[in-house]
Amino acid sequence: MKRKYISFLLIIPFILLLSLFAKGGSTSVEESLSKFLRCENGQWKETLYFSDDVNGCPDLIEFAIRPAYVSEKSSEFVLRVIPLPAGIYGLSLSNSGVVYSPYTIDIDTTDSFRIRNPKYGIAKGLTVRAKMSSENELFFYPFDRYQGEINMLAVDDLTKSGIPGTISAFKESLSGWKLSLSEPLTPEPDTNGKVIYGSVTTLEWSLKRANIVFFSVLLLCLLMLIALASAFMITRSIHKGQRPPSMNLLLWLATILFAILQVRTNFTGNPPIGILLDYVIVFPVLSAMLLLGILNTFYWIRRWDWDLENEPTSETVQ
Repeated sequence: MKRKYISFLLIIPFILLLSLFAKGGSTSVEESLSKFLRCENGQWKETLYFSDDVNGCPDLIEFAIRPAYVSEKSSEFVLRVIPLPAGIYGLSLSNSGVVYSPYTIDIDTTDSFRIRNPKYGIAKGLTVRAKMSSENELFFYPFDRYQGEINMLAVDDLTKSGIPGTISAFKESLSGWKLSLSEPLTPEPDTNGKVIYGSVTTLEWSLKRANIVFFSVLLLCLLMLIALASAFMITRSIHKGQRPPSMNLLLWLATILFAILQVRTNFTGNPPIGILLDYVIVFPVLSAMLLLGILNTFYWIRRWDWDLENEPTSETVQ
C-alpha cells in the first residue's frame, strides 16, 4: 500500500516538470521570412528588380504578414497583410508606405480580397481570413492540425502587369497555438536572402495546439479518471460491507457527475461534443459514474439499519 502512495506522490513533481515546458503559444518563421527588405550599399543594383531608384530599392511589393488570432468557432486563421511598396512603387514605412505608382492587391485565401492603392496615397493593409480545414480535423482534438496557403498578387494599374513580390513576417504568438510560416521557394543567390516572386506570391502556414493545451487537457482527463476511481473504490467498500451506504454519498456522486460535465466544457477552445476524447474518456466516465450512482441508490434502499441512530437507547427509556 505504501508503494502505491509513493508512486502517486511521484506523479506530482512529474506534472510540475511538464508545466515548465507548457508554453502558451509560439511562432516559427523561415529565415527568408524573418528578414525585412533592406536597401543598403547598392546591393540590389545588379539584380533584375532594380530600375535606378534613388533609395537603392528593387521595384517590388513586400507583403508584411502579421498573425492576429484563431477563431475556433468559425474555424478560421485571421491575419493582417500589409503591402509595403518599394522602388518605383513607393516608399515603405514601419507599418505602411507611401505609394508613388498606383497598384492593386488581390489576395486569395478561402475568399478573395482586393484593395487599390492610389498614387501618393498611404498603402492600405487588409485583414484576411483563411479557413483552417474543410475536413473533420477537430475530431482528433487536441492533436488536430491545420495547414493552408495564401496567394497574393500585385498588379500595376498603369501597365496592367504583375509586380514582383516578396514576403516578410512578424513573429507574433497566438494564444494556445503553434504557428509555422514558410515559403514554397528558396532565395536566389543575388536576392540577399529574400525569395522574389515574379507574379503570385505564396505564403504557407500550419497550425497545431500549443503544449499548454495538451497539458491542460491531460490534467482535466486525469481529474475525471480520479473521480471515477474514487467512486468505484467507495462503491466496492459498500459492496463488501466495509462502509455503509448513505444519502451524503449519493449527493456526492450526483455532484461529481455534474462536475464532470463542467470539466468537459473547460477544454481549451471549447470543442463541440463528439470529439475522440468524448468517446474514449468523457462518455465512458459519465456512464460509469451514472451506473455507480444507481448501484449506490440500490444499496441505500436495501439498507435495513438506516434508522438505527434514531432508535431509543436504555438511557433514554429510563
